[in-house]
Amino acid sequence: MKKSRTKPVAVAAVILGCGLLALFVAYSTEAGKEAALLDRTGAAVIWGLPVTKLVFNVAAAGTVGPLILALFALPPKGKAFSKALVLAGISAVLWTAAAAAISVLTFHSLANLPLFSEGSGPIFVSFLTDVDAGRRNALTVVITATVALLCFGVQSQRTVAVTAVLASTGLVPLALNSHAAGGASHADSTVSVVMHMAAAAVWIGGLATLVLLRRTLGTELLAAVRRYSTLALLSFLALAISGIAAGVTGIGTLDGLATQYGLILLAKTAILGVLGVFGALHRKWILTKLESAPGRAGTTFSALAVAELAVMAAASGLAAALARTPPPTVSQATPAPVSLRLPGFVEVLGSWKPDALWIFLCAGALFLYAAGVRRVRNRGGYWPAYRAGLWVAGVALLFLVTNGGLRVYQEYLISAHVTTQMLLIAVVPLLLVPGAPLTLVRLAAAPRQDGTIGGAEALTLMLRPVMSTTSSAPYVAAAGLAAVLAALYYTPLLEYSSRTQFGYQAMALLALLSGCLFTASLARPTDGGPGSSLASRLVTIGAVAALYAAHGWALAQQTDQLPDSRRQEWLITVGQPWDQPVLAVVEPAGMAMWIIAAGTLLAVAVTEVSKSRRRRDPGARHRSATERAHDLVMSSET
Repeated sequence: MKKSRTKPVAVAAVILGCGLLALFVAYSTEAGKEAALLDRTGAAVIWGLPVTKLVFNVAAAGTVGPLILALFALPPKGKAFSKALVLAGISAVLWTAAAAAISVLTFHSLANLPLFSEGSGPIFVSFLTDVDAGRRNALTVVITATVALLCFGVQSQRTVAVTAVLASTGLVPLALNSHAAGGASHADSTVSVVMHMAAAAVWIGGLATLVLLRRTLGTELLAAVRRYSTLALLSFLALAISGIAAGVTGIGTLDGLATQYGLILLAKTAILGVLGVFGALHRKWILTKLESAPGRAGTTFSALAVAELAVMAAASGLAAALARTPPPTVSQATPAPVSLRLPGFVEVLGSWKPDALWIFLCAGALFLYAAGVRRVRNRGGYWPAYRAGLWVAGVALLFLVTNGGLRVYQEYLISAHVTTQMLLIAVVPLLLVPGAPLTLVRLAAAPRQDGTIGGAEALTLMLRPVMSTTSSAPYVAAAGLAAVLAALYYTPLLEYSSRTQFGYQAMALLALLSGCLFTASLARPTDGGPGSSLASRLVTIGAVAALYAAHGWALAQQTDQLPDSRRQEWLITVGQPWDQPVLAVVEPAGMAMWIIAAGTLLAVAVTEVSKSRRRRDPGARHRSATERAHDLVMSSET
């Protein structure tokens, strides 16, 4: 028994040693010296924080990774599924302890007090209850402790999914406490940090779980590794995008690469490239060996995975050191006042503000759609080229809206804010929905027979409740659209979405989802059900037009005529670069809503009338096979 445990313990020690060594090398130079310059806390706090952060990251990966792997790669009634939950529970206990230790060490670091100094107890309690940083630390402890309890009690996939989502939220509070909070672009870098941590947790934790469960999986190892490789590829993409976004925010200029912060960042980038090579070896070499010789290939897979985990541990050590290393100070001069005028088309088109989340979503949407089309055609199936073109155009427009000039000026101008929302609600869905992504998933992804959750199953579980509610009749989706518009303009979400990155993401996702559901409800075939007639569809379109007209009229009113309680709601931000408040500008927000709404709703109405005429045409029975295939795809989508 002791001999059988020697090798795993030695491997774990080597992997952890790589992380600690990388942390020591990165933090023992200027970063640690700068932290200790005016510090009275002592070495226990100075070194305890990055070491505990490393343990926190590893434990988080050991919790989130097994939960995600159990959902997407492991049969729910197998031994490997149960063992993965046990591994997640053990890691969650360690995660809770690390979160509690970080709370204590963070308090002493901010208070600049030696560890457990006399009289610090009452101040620490006040820190946890009255200070934002302390409340976030306490929230992390509560979340991780709850996850630990759930991991030892849940068994069904649904409860495991809830536990995985809860565990992912445990990464957010400490990300809000990161050094990104001190910068002007705190919100943007915080979202990138959360993305980075979540992707690393799935990648590292999933791979470690596969290594530990290799013998338990037996003949199921090939399927599990194949499914994990898809998760690893998406994690790699998210890590690269979010890492670049966070790095650019932290460095500011190329000169920042020469600082200690920049050097650690360059080292992490190099390690990410090495990990990309490991991923390619897994997909091109290991999967082939597992298919041809599963017995011998299992050992090869474990050896390569352990080496990859050692490199990942080094990256985690650098990440822990980077979190405690001050980014280079970038002098941010106050912009000179410019003439009070709205930006022109060229200015909006030439401005960019990259958003890591939407870059990842757009890149993933294009990659997965192309992979689905390729799989369908390789199987001898048919997929209309024009639908792929519409999907690409919709994703391109979505990318421009969320990363271009509108993203920049929506923080300053209510008109840009309204234009962003209207494009997401009314225009982008007109391109994405006819691309029929759900049908493509059903055609390309074969249903899994072992109870695990694949792409088709995940989409069905997430969208079935919403689609079943809104697809019964277009007016149901229209009512949901009205509720979304009310939430976007008459709740605190208006100001929150313009001031914070998390609020912006919530606004964008809500607008896009509501617009897609309304467009899909109009695109469904006429089956004689409620609201399926042409007249009812046109009435619904007219009602939505009236809704937009009312909102546009409200936006077009002079803001100085509004009561004081409402004036603040229209103020997008106090940090605008003009020499007068935004409230002094008569912005074309209402006009923007009217123009976009009129154009899109007119296009929808014309399409509905045209479809109705084609259905009544007796010659429709003799259409070509291509046209019938087009209709089959559309009817299957809706």
